[in-house]
Amino acid sequence: MKDVLLQHYMYVNLAVILIAAVTGLLTLHKFKQSPVSYFIYFLLYVFITHVLGSYARILNYFNSYHIIENTVFRFNFWWFTLTWYIGSAMFFAWYYKKLLKNNFLKNILQYALYVFLAVSIGSIALNFQHFFDGTFKLIRIGNMSIIMLSAVFYIYELLHTEKILEFYKDIHFYISGILLIWLLLTIPLVHFVCGNAATDPNQAELKWLIMLYANIFMYLSFSLALILLKPNNDQAY
Repeated sequence: MKDVLLQHYMYVNLAVILIAAVTGLLTLHKFKQSPVSYFIYFLLYVFITHVLGSYARILNYFNSYHIIENTVFRFNFWWFTLTWYIGSAMFFAWYYKKLLKNNFLKNILQYALYVFLAVSIGSIALNFQHFFDGTFKLIRIGNMSIIMLSAVFYIYELLHTEKILEFYKDIHFYISGILLIWLLLTIPLVHFVCGNAATDPNQAELKWLIMLYANIFMYLSFSLALILLKPNNDQAY
């Protein structure tokens, strides 16, 4: 089972993202007057960018890999740095700013995003070649920090309002909880326990299994939340 999952990692990962995106599109009608519609569009964005990020495999399938073989684009690190690590952080900061009512928390999130973007641009500018050969640890940590900050702020604000009495009806409570569980699964194991994954095959195997299981959990949980829950009446935009 483990070997099958690792061998077909890309396809399994794409499949669970597709399930979440399609579920979102099928339930879009009930969220069309809610900020959740933006989250659904984001899931579709994630699927599209992951498909496009597989350009090397696609070119290889059509015997056209030679087009990029001797170029900086032979690896897709640059693509996922832009579309996931930077792109997802920008989305969640913007999305949760729409949800938060507390201006102080919104400002902290906004300034945190500015710092993250400055660090990201600086990291890429100072080591531009690495932009194509690998990912930046600072950008990865920044991405996870922005997502965690967004989710934590929402739950913190929820705990200090009367909405906490009906938290089980709040889809954003579940989205935030799912994100935090995903982060708690991936941050310590992938970035610390598997710190030598680049040189140790056993750690590399463990790293990708953890990421795959975490992604399966996250995207299938998003799908269930979209199916089972309804938009909050006070979250129309």
